[in-house]
Amino acid sequence: MTEGASKIINDKQFAGLVKAVDENKTKVASLNGAIGERIQHAADNAHLHPAAFKLVCKLYRMDEQKRDEFLRQFDICREKAIKMGLFGEEHVGDMADMAERETQEEADAKAAEANAKALEKGIKQLPDDDAEFDDATTSKPSRKRGVGGDAPGNYKAH
Repeated sequence: MTEGASKIINDKQFAGLVKAVDENKTKVASLNGAIGERIQHAADNAHLHPAAFKLVCKLYRMDEQKRDEFLRQFDICREKAIKMGLFGEEHVGDMADMAERETQEEADAKAAEANAKALEKGIKQLPDDDAEFDDATTSKPSRKRGVGGDAPGNYKAH
């Protein structure tokens, strides 16, 4: 052989392979079309989810260890995506919890409104019977004041 020469397939063999591939592609397309129609029929009439079905078919063909690892990793990734909100508002939540939360929110809003109205009216003086409350009338004296005795200083008792 001369330098730089390479072997190539003969013309007859090459043409035969091209025709065989073309025939097989046509057969495969026909089979895929028939399977596609069956899947679509099941989706329309039997509530099959085509994308989920195709994933199961792919999993079915996988090696068992690779399939188990894929599913484990998929669950981890899915949980992370949900936690991070990557799927948006996918899960609307428990209806009972949502109703209870709304009730609590309504109660909080009413309490806030009542507090705002009370603040607008101002702070009132305590009734006279509460005004007499002091350290002498309780078993637990104030921690801010000294316990018993007079503190040094210039003051007069009223």
